[in-house]
Amino acid sequence: MCDPQTLDFYAAQADTYVGHRADKIDAAVAGLLERLAPGARILELGCGGGIDAAHMIAQGFDVDATDGVAEMAAQAEARLGQAVRVMRFDELDAAEAYEAVIANASLLHVPVAGLTPILRRIWRALKPGGWHLATYKTAAPEGRDEHGRYYNYLSRAQAEEHYRAAGDWLSLDYEQSDGVGYFSKPAQWLKIVVRKAES
Repeated sequence: MCDPQTLDFYAAQADTYVGHRADKIDAAVAGLLERLAPGARILELGCGGGIDAAHMIAQGFDVDATDGVAEMAAQAEARLGQAVRVMRFDELDAAEAYEAVIANASLLHVPVAGLTPILRRIWRALKPGGWHLATYKTAAPEGRDEHGRYYNYLSRAQAEEHYRAAGDWLSLDYEQSDGVGYFSKPAQWLKIVVRKAES
């Protein structure tokens, strides 16, 4: 599930959006990779232009890069030299297939009312003991930015509610920090790292 107006923005602005992203791996993603075994199978939801995926592949991880917008997937394919699946969050139907699921600045576009079902799909896709990382903009009421993109602006309390409703996790870790969006506007970010229970 994702907001249609937001998807339309990324389809129309794929070239511009990718051009604004700094060509370096996100620190949150780099931190999660340190927890994974060499060659781990990783699903990336909302891979955008493929910058994080390219780094993960270069580090020897087995990356299934996906994006919900065909135009963005094409940008990532050009960077990675491999196929990138066009898949919306609510189309994820894998079961115990991945050691990690990464959603860096992508689940923040899921309407709040539809977030728990998406997180259940992520929980199901993880192998026992698998890791999930997501980053959300926070500290604001849900709504649209100046580009018309929807954001759920998830609070920590909301995150706790939705993640605990989605499955059995060994741990849930949260970190809030100052940062910027891809268009360099200041933003508050909430990083969430969770681990699926072993059984």
